[in-house]
Amino acid sequence: MSTQGAGWYADPQDGRWLRWWDGSSWTEHLHPLPPATAAQHPDLPRRWGLLSVLTQLALAVMVLLCAYGLWVDRQVLAFDEELRLRPDTLTVADGERIDALLTSTFVVSAWMLVTGVLVISWLYTAHRSNRMDRSVVRHASGWAVGGWFVPVLNFWRPFQMVTDVRRGATGDPRPGIPFSQGWWWGLFAGQYVLSWAGQTRASLRAGLRADTSTEAPPLLGFSQVAVDVAQWHQWQSVVTIAAGLLAVVVVRNVTRLVMTGQTGQSQSTNTTTSLTG
Repeated sequence: MSTQGAGWYADPQDGRWLRWWDGSSWTEHLHPLPPATAAQHPDLPRRWGLLSVLTQLALAVMVLLCAYGLWVDRQVLAFDEELRLRPDTLTVADGERIDALLTSTFVVSAWMLVTGVLVISWLYTAHRSNRMDRSVVRHASGWAVGGWFVPVLNFWRPFQMVTDVRRGATGDPRPGIPFSQGWWWGLFAGQYVLSWAGQTRASLRAGLRADTSTEAPPLLGFSQVAVDVAQWHQWQSVVTIAAGLLAVVVVRNVTRLVMTGQTGQSQSTNTTTSLTG
């Protein structure tokens, strides 16, 4: 070190510290080595608050669209009842109206995709930011994205990631889980089950009808598969509406914790101050 000028250098005896070299010898002055993880966790973007607002708005719109989807399901079931009890009162125009309503519900699926992207972006950005206290965070930030898509694991990992953000924002390794978050995820997982059960039942019934040569052809071009789907989808819509409303509460609550906590930043500052002071 004789050729080096005075300054802070890695302690030759303990690489976790920086030691002051006065130009000719090591002194007793130490400084903590900057955490290697600091560069990996960027500042929370200034527009993250706006992302949170957009996410809440998207969830609110999703609730309205699901309510519309529920109304369409009821229209389909009412049409099917009329078709069975009073087929002479219906016209081709009535069937075309139901077909148009069913086609319009594709916007619900498209908007749910948009909402999902916003929720995942909101969660991932918060989890990877330096607002998190990494000493209590239990999962890597990548799970805020991947946890939604891994089969079976997606029944609980997104819930764990929201809880992880609560830990990081508050510094509490065991944060209390609010009523809204518990019921939000319970209902959200429930609509997964309802969706799978409805699709499976509709597929099985469609297969049975295909194997039955004596069944009469559909009237007015109306497919019985739509009725089978509507019978289950109406309940899925109810569950999704409830889950969406609770999701708005969860996003708002977690956003407040992250915006006001700053646990990760303050902890790093306090540690440096105590060791060098």
